[in-house]
Amino acid sequence: MESSSFTTIAIVGAGTMGYGIGTVYAADGRTVRLYDASTEALEQARTNIDTALATLADAGRLSADDRSAITERISYHETIEEAVSDADLVTEAVTEDLEIKHEVFTRLNRYAPANAILATNTSGLSITDIASVVDDPGRVVGTHWFNPPHIVPLVEVVRGDQTNDTTVSRTYDLLEAVGKEPVEVKKDIPGFIGNRIQMAMDFEAWSLLQKGVASAEDIDRAVRAGFGFRVPVLGVFKKSDFTGLDVYEEVMSYLLKEIDRGTEPTESLRSLVEDGHYGVKTGHGVYDWEGADFDQLADERDQQLLAMLDAYEEAFAE
Repeated sequence: MESSSFTTIAIVGAGTMGYGIGTVYAADGRTVRLYDASTEALEQARTNIDTALATLADAGRLSADDRSAITERISYHETIEEAVSDADLVTEAVTEDLEIKHEVFTRLNRYAPANAILATNTSGLSITDIASVVDDPGRVVGTHWFNPPHIVPLVEVVRGDQTNDTTVSRTYDLLEAVGKEPVEVKKDIPGFIGNRIQMAMDFEAWSLLQKGVASAEDIDRAVRAGFGFRVPVLGVFKKSDFTGLDVYEEVMSYLLKEIDRGTEPTESLRSLVEDGHYGVKTGHGVYDWEGADFDQLADERDQQLLAMLDAYEEAFAE
């Protein structure tokens, strides 16, 4: 079935990821029904969507007419039954808690149309486990978006053990149609692709900070200006081929012995969390954010990401 068959899409959870996912679908002409158990969250989602659309407009990706049309395609709902009753696709974007997701999918099993695809935006929980409360687990699939979802191209399409091929292919085609860059994750493993690779890098970075090898600023600079600069163009395996697999194997053979193989968060991270220093939202994390305007920081981040997206799309234009 073509991606055009997805005319109505429901989003369950209007928080950080939900409103952005809804914005993407509405921008492609789909009717979006946004549900959250919290009235305050729905009101905040309205504000967040307006801000996201303004950012996209400032970057030249939307006109004033586009913004108005997108806004009109999104409705806000305080009951899940109303939001999902005629949906072709439902995307769950609630907190990363299996029990809560089970509660949501139990209700989706009851209230969403029997032929609707049920997607979860989990960043690492088992699709198979989430689907276990649904009568037909073949229609449950992971769609792991990356924050901010209205800007970052990647969406991982993750199979559960019982997800059927039609569900995967239809979801994949839809994501391509709305301008995303989907990848299929063929095995239901914790963290999927992106988060597993990212976490391996992050853990080593925290280990280097813990050991005093370099400052946080210099570790970040090394990532951005070194291998991180090449990653959007080459990825991992093309970079290896350009380096030469013989060289790559030789370096790997001696360097792997030196990589931190710990299985718990570093003390440097744990101590910050224990002290209530969570990052920008508390005014202090690895960096000092005291007095910083979060909305301004987020806008600056998004403008930089959009500039990178322009370069990425130009480099890989067919």
